[in-house]
Amino acid sequence: MTTFAEPPPPSTDDDCQSVSEIINTHFNTYQRSDTKKNVSRTAEALHHHVLSFVLSNKNSDDDMTEEQVSKEVAAAVTRCMDGAMSIIATSKKKDSWAESVTSILELAAAYATTVNNELVARAVINRAIEYLVVEKDTIRMESCTMLKWCVGYLVESCKPAVSILRKKGKHNNSGAANNNNGTKRTNDATAGWKLECLIDIGKALQPRLTDKIAKVRNAAISACVPLFSSGEATTIVGTATTTADSKKFEMMMKSIQNTLVWIMTNDSSAPNRALVAAQCCGRAVSNETIPYVIERVKDVDVKVREAALDSLREHVNLDDLTEDQRVEILRYGLTKRCSSTHAKAVELLCANWLKSAKFDPIALLDSLNPVLNESVCELATEVIINMASKIDCDNSDDVGVELVQKHFGGPEIRSFQQQILKKRSVTQTQNNDEGGLSPSLAFFLRVKCNTATNKVETISDVINDIPTLCNLLNSHVDKLIEFNKEEDDDEEMDEDERDAYEDAQNFICLQLIHMANTSELQEEGSRRHFISIMRSMLSRLATPDDLVDACVKTMALAHDTESHFLQTISEILVDIEDDNSTDHDEKAIVVVRQMRTISILSFVLENIGGKMVGNPILASTLQHLLPAVTSKNAVIREHGVICLSKFCLLSEEDKIMDEFKPLLMQIAGSVEERVEVRAQAMLALCDLTLLHKDMLQLSDEGGNNESTTFKELLLEMLGHPKQGIAVIAAEVAAKLLLAGCLHDPTIIAWLLVIYFDASLTEVDDDDDVDGSEVKKVGSPVRLQQLLSIFFPTYSMSSLDANDAIMAAVGPLLTIVNGKLEGKKQAKALNQWPIAKMVEYICYNVDLADKKKKEESAEETDQTEADNCSQVKEEGEGDNQAEATAEDDDTVVEASSTLLASIDIAEFLSEEGASAPTYYNRALAKMLGSASIDVEAEDTALLSRLKSQVAEAEYSTDDGPTVNQIKKLLTLLADVADFEEDERSYSSEDTSGEPEEEEEEQEEELDAKSVATDKEDLSGDESFTTATFEENIEKENVRLSMGSMKSARLSMGSMKSAIEHESEVEETPSKRVSLGAVN
Repeated sequence: MTTFAEPPPPSTDDDCQSVSEIINTHFNTYQRSDTKKNVSRTAEALHHHVLSFVLSNKNSDDDMTEEQVSKEVAAAVTRCMDGAMSIIATSKKKDSWAESVTSILELAAAYATTVNNELVARAVINRAIEYLVVEKDTIRMESCTMLKWCVGYLVESCKPAVSILRKKGKHNNSGAANNNNGTKRTNDATAGWKLECLIDIGKALQPRLTDKIAKVRNAAISACVPLFSSGEATTIVGTATTTADSKKFEMMMKSIQNTLVWIMTNDSSAPNRALVAAQCCGRAVSNETIPYVIERVKDVDVKVREAALDSLREHVNLDDLTEDQRVEILRYGLTKRCSSTHAKAVELLCANWLKSAKFDPIALLDSLNPVLNESVCELATEVIINMASKIDCDNSDDVGVELVQKHFGGPEIRSFQQQILKKRSVTQTQNNDEGGLSPSLAFFLRVKCNTATNKVETISDVINDIPTLCNLLNSHVDKLIEFNKEEDDDEEMDEDERDAYEDAQNFICLQLIHMANTSELQEEGSRRHFISIMRSMLSRLATPDDLVDACVKTMALAHDTESHFLQTISEILVDIEDDNSTDHDEKAIVVVRQMRTISILSFVLENIGGKMVGNPILASTLQHLLPAVTSKNAVIREHGVICLSKFCLLSEEDKIMDEFKPLLMQIAGSVEERVEVRAQAMLALCDLTLLHKDMLQLSDEGGNNESTTFKELLLEMLGHPKQGIAVIAAEVAAKLLLAGCLHDPTIIAWLLVIYFDASLTEVDDDDDVDGSEVKKVGSPVRLQQLLSIFFPTYSMSSLDANDAIMAAVGPLLTIVNGKLEGKKQAKALNQWPIAKMVEYICYNVDLADKKKKEESAEETDQTEADNCSQVKEEGEGDNQAEATAEDDDTVVEASSTLLASIDIAEFLSEEGASAPTYYNRALAKMLGSASIDVEAEDTALLSRLKSQVAEAEYSTDDGPTVNQIKKLLTLLADVADFEEDERSYSSEDTSGEPEEEEEEQEEELDAKSVATDKEDLSGDESFTTATFEENIEKENVRLSMGSMKSARLSMGSMKSAIEHESEVEETPSKRVSLGAVN
């Protein structure tokens, strides 16, 4: 640890006998002064005092050379620094030394770097650099701060001095030239060592930029800020005479900049990221650093986002950014989730970008390209219009308005409002080569109509009347149609230019159509005229497809009722069938006609209300849709099936079951059909099943089992080798299972296989993953996300669902065995990790059981609290009897580990011979490591497990497999065999209840004397009881033997009650019903 020497006691100026005493006196005076003066002036006064002392002693015996004076000054200043640092090292609280230490270090930095003394400057800077590597982080922070001052004073001292007379132009040129030559020689003499000092400081600060302490990193970043001051650091490099030093300085600056960029992106401290974004990278902005600053607009911390937006506003012009960068800044800056970020983005948009465009919103929109970035441009336009209406308000509750007002004076505010709020019309002609309405102007007028507070006045200014708007729309549509016809013959425009022109014209037409939505269509003449224009556009096959949806939507708003709208659509579909105005051949016309019909019907079916179910006009549109479903073109068939599924949702259930379901089943089950068409048919069946539960009910007519057919079809598609079909089928199965339409363990097993199949989500390094593609139906990534939520949700939905998941272990083992067929390497298990699958099943089952127990406990506690008064009134004996009865009837469930082990053992004993050896070993390893509590589990299930494990041991000869199985057999050594357990259960049941046996015999004798009709009835009831018992045993596979016994006893008492009731109450009506049954 470095030791520090205390400074000598203070003395007055008159008593100073040496340079050291003078320096100590000035430092102590500055440190103790209550009112801090300018530190630069204090440093100059100290330097003047030292020079006066040296000159006064020049002829005396104590005369010192200039070098000796510099060494003594350097030693005195460094001693003051050491004393200040020693205070930091010995003090525990910063409040006790903060002001005094800061004063000493700041004065030392100012004196050392402003007097143009190389020896003193190097001594002070080197001592500050030495303190950068000490253990105490506070000292490292203060040394970084001191080096920051040193860099600032070094850079400031190199600025060329400008004479006041020269500013006013009152000096002669010859004197100015001589002055400039002298200044240049002085700068050349001092610039070399100053540049070397800056290089040393920069190299010393670089390790501290990545210091483990965030505050030290922050101090080091602040120390680097003066290096990036605009035009100041380059002054030293420009006046330096050594080319090697200039290259070193540039390399050092490049290295620091790279480190700062890394800090701005990856530093864990938000203040550090904000400081770099606002100061360093902002001042040294370039094409390399701009993307990193823009990236911080999306930072998680609000201070970093604000710093990045401020940096872009202060140091980056609109022309320095690309179109994508401008759009990205506005997309993430104009967010409603953070008001402060939104305010900073508004300040950037209005105070920088719009001002650089001379407050012309159309020019600004041109730079943002609204054709390709409509949503972002709409946000920006709304902000600009809102700002124009509020910028002249004295008191505004909008923070963004207050920030923008600080940048503008009165004339600029008036110019801002005049440019934004001036009257513009759709008939306005732009001063461009083509004339007419530009995309930016059309877009601005549309947004202005939507956001206007006084819509009537604004719309009347923008749109003169509906006929004028329709004529303008027709002219642009005709222009677009003519352009498409002459596209092949146009050699003046390349492909990109043609695409851009077509997109621009489509965009203008869409904006004009949207304007009609905001206009007043209540007037009958305008409404009829507009509907006729929309009808003619939709009926023309040459009308671009991009305009169809907007035309149908706007025409729907123009109708007063849905029935009238459907009537118009029906007439349009007939007109489309009769239109032959295009120049295409007959086959192409058929394709275009069918696609136009599908486009119109799809939008209509999506937006029409449920009250139109069974409407005859809607039913008549089916004749236009069915040809598309049976088309030879696969794309038309796919869209036709999609449209048909929407049509089914608005059809009656009987019609769906009789007509549409068989058709969709045929399409989905057709092997020759394309994958996309089959997938859409399967999705349609899923939607109809969720809406109509009868889609999965059994049909006894003709012996057809439609639900089984649908289930088999679903299972076939789940195991399909093509990935797209399997993914669609898995999503359909998950929906049906979660809705309670199905509870099939085999389907659940297939979902588990697909969920754990690693090959479905593998993406090549060269493939770009599009976020929009991931969200679409059929995406493997989307399916993985859905299934990750599905399994825990489904297991907790009901007891049947939980049992179905538990029962999926057996089918899962068989399915994976089929997948591994023909694969001899154990690496195949990496694709289907069977151990993880079974463990995942047990985890979800246990999680559902835990939740069920917690809910049951809460319900019990609530019931006890509600019935507290009743419990107090009852006797203690009755309570004990009830408690005993409840204990006897308690249902004990088997653990998921035990049930899974039984399924694994059964698979090994029955199918282990056909499975690969490595697969059997993996399953046997699961058995050997199974944690089963023999004392807590039911003995019957344990006996069954022991029997199956023993059979599995005999059925295999593989050594590792047998060794793992023997581990489980050792654990089950004390468990009785399966047959012995059944016999003991029967003996316990017989010997334990002799009285009940005699009663049963008497009941049997009495039953034999009953009439024939009663015998038949008893036979029917016996069959019903036996069937119910069998169902109990099948459905409650997780119940213990004690629970099964309780169920049987309950059934026996129920049977006796029924017989007693039949004997006592034999009414005529009862007999009639029995005769009817017989």
